[in-house]
Amino acid sequence: MTAPAVAVIGGGRVGLSLARALTLSGHPVEVLSRAERALRPPLVATLVDWDDAIGRTSIVLLAVPDDRIDAVAHRLAATGHIGANHTVLHISGRLDRSALAALEPTGAALGSLHPLQTFRDDDGNGVLAGHPAILEGDPRAVAAARELAEAIGMDPILEIPAAGKPAYHAAAVFASNYLVVLVALASRLGREAGLAATWQVFLPLMRQTLAHLTDHDPAASLTGPIRRGDVGTVRAHLAALEEPVRGLYAALGREALELAAPGLEPNVAAELRTVLKD
Repeated sequence: MTAPAVAVIGGGRVGLSLARALTLSGHPVEVLSRAERALRPPLVATLVDWDDAIGRTSIVLLAVPDDRIDAVAHRLAATGHIGANHTVLHISGRLDRSALAALEPTGAALGSLHPLQTFRDDDGNGVLAGHPAILEGDPRAVAAARELAEAIGMDPILEIPAAGKPAYHAAAVFASNYLVVLVALASRLGREAGLAATWQVFLPLMRQTLAHLTDHDPAASLTGPIRRGDVGTVRAHLAALEEPVRGLYAALGREALELAAPGLEPNVAAELRTVLKD
């Protein structure tokens, strides 16, 4: 069966990564943008004439910033070339199919496909294969998004209700962006303590923790003073820190205690809750 043709709108890192991966998987792909420019093979160039390109494709993928999705949807609707046989997907992690509301009158299937991955370059299958795809939208849009994700080797492929997308996207921020923030914070605290090293000194510790999480759930992977019920160490840590870092330590500590509590003596868990309450 011939792979459906895809128009990718947006020439940024995510859009070009998806376009390259889809091309390598056998999908005819055209990259649409506001300005024409040459691209790295196997892509040829971006196109500014959207009308003809839309007519040649059955799936349109909006790889543009969240605050541009509505405007692009209106532009697509204005072309008159989006019809009931089209599927239109955006790649926002936060927004749902309603961001494409301008296309409702066309009868096109509407939805979203969010690659749960970070992008530093348009690296095609090297970035996307083996990473999760989060799908949402009309049943036909979800089916089309699933076929695209499977074609480029994404795994697992999961569906989410529209109402869950903001919380899901916040979860992704905790898992990736705030991980970087925590490393920066650890590096700063290390320097303030007199440690003559950069953030890289913490990488082996982080790698080992992530290795544990490959085979064990978070509760089984947790180590450290809260996991051991070491109230004195937690008190010492809090005494050594100043706000707002002290409050952040306590907040994360309370979450750690939720994981550790089943393995602690009830009186120890209660004491830790008291220590971490502020």
